[in-house]
Amino acid sequence: MSDPDRVRDALSQWVAQSKLKDARVSEDGQSVSLDGTTLPNEKLTITFGEKSCSYSLVSIYLQILDPDQGVLAYRNACKKYNVTDPIKTLDKGTILGYFASSLEQPEVSSAKAAEIAVPTVPVEEKPSDKLTEKNRKHQEHRSSKDKHGKRKHRSQDPKVKKEKKRPKLVTNEQLISNLSEVVDKRHLDHNLEKEEITKALSTEGFEVTPELLEENKEATQTITANEIPVGNSASILRAANPRKDLSRVLELYNDTVNPPSSKSKNSSSTPFSSGKPKNDRSYLIGKKPVIVVPKGMTAPITIINAHEFLANARFVPRDVMVKQGRQRTPATSFTRNVPMVGANGTAPLEYEIVDTPKKLGPDPREWERIVAVFVLGQSWQFKDWGEKYNDPVHLFARTYGFFVSMEGAKLPAELAGWSVRKSQLNRDKRGLDSVSFASFWNGLDEWMTVHKRELLPHA
Repeated sequence: MSDPDRVRDALSQWVAQSKLKDARVSEDGQSVSLDGTTLPNEKLTITFGEKSCSYSLVSIYLQILDPDQGVLAYRNACKKYNVTDPIKTLDKGTILGYFASSLEQPEVSSAKAAEIAVPTVPVEEKPSDKLTEKNRKHQEHRSSKDKHGKRKHRSQDPKVKKEKKRPKLVTNEQLISNLSEVVDKRHLDHNLEKEEITKALSTEGFEVTPELLEENKEATQTITANEIPVGNSASILRAANPRKDLSRVLELYNDTVNPPSSKSKNSSSTPFSSGKPKNDRSYLIGKKPVIVVPKGMTAPITIINAHEFLANARFVPRDVMVKQGRQRTPATSFTRNVPMVGANGTAPLEYEIVDTPKKLGPDPREWERIVAVFVLGQSWQFKDWGEKYNDPVHLFARTYGFFVSMEGAKLPAELAGWSVRKSQLNRDKRGLDSVSFASFWNGLDEWMTVHKRELLPHA
């Protein structure tokens, strides 16, 4: 016989001999002693009916020592003897039932007997006097009236209260048994419900196969053709929808960036309406936007390789272009699709590249076609650009500034005070050129939508 079985049998024998109260638990809670016999604190498996549980000897001993003790008293006793596995409430009936069945002549306390006893229906008391049935009914009828001859309410009759049936008593064992049954059923129902939900959410039978895609190809194309593209910040600012005209917002933004002079404040200003440009710069409609690149030989982007970068999203170093003989007649114009004004969608727009604004002539209206400037980071780049364009602060309030350098290069100190966007080109990985390309065009498209809408294609 194994040690746990020996310990369990010894404990059952102590219970049967009513010697349980004479046993003592060691101070460290590792054993129980009685009449010179010491039982170690083994893990005992108790099986009663269809339920089985495992607890330490001391935990079981403290429970069966006083079956009527409350949960708090039992927990305090377990804490006193360092019991780490106190018996759960749902397993209490199993433990008590097992040791109660091992008793040869179980001694049950009067309080316990009152709980275990099967309740009986109280017997109605017989009338104390020997009255006939007719006289008894007549007396009850008279007793239901007060001294004034009024009939008493039935709930006030003391006899009615005595005749009420007492509620049936429910023993602790019955309560624990019913509770266990409910918990088991709830757990079972939960598992079934979980299985049904998992089955409903399963993708079985909904696999996407090439045959299925081919079968629904026409329907997919029809749905795609009717989709409305989501706009970006530039398309929202264009306010193509008359019901969502944001022209007033654009006007306030322009007035904030470029405060009007005292002369222009007195003159009437006409806000944008339905995506149409202002009349005061209508002469720019249909003109080519101009992008100015540095004239110096050390800049990453010059007139020689600007077309490759701006049109083809590819950076080709200047020395490579010179070796290929392409510096003699560099391309100075290109076309790209840009968002339209007054309608959704895009339209082609031709851009012009120059390395000095003087090529635009003395007409100030031609200089207003300048939309972007690639900067070196030195103010001397603009010294001969004319009165309105030689100050970098004023220049980048009316044009889009872009500074591009090679990776690892030090930024010029003057650049910190200019309103320009910065980007870097990788020295070896040409696949990353598209990052700087996208940074330039995303910024320029948004800037033109706000400041130079006249140069954009109109619906």
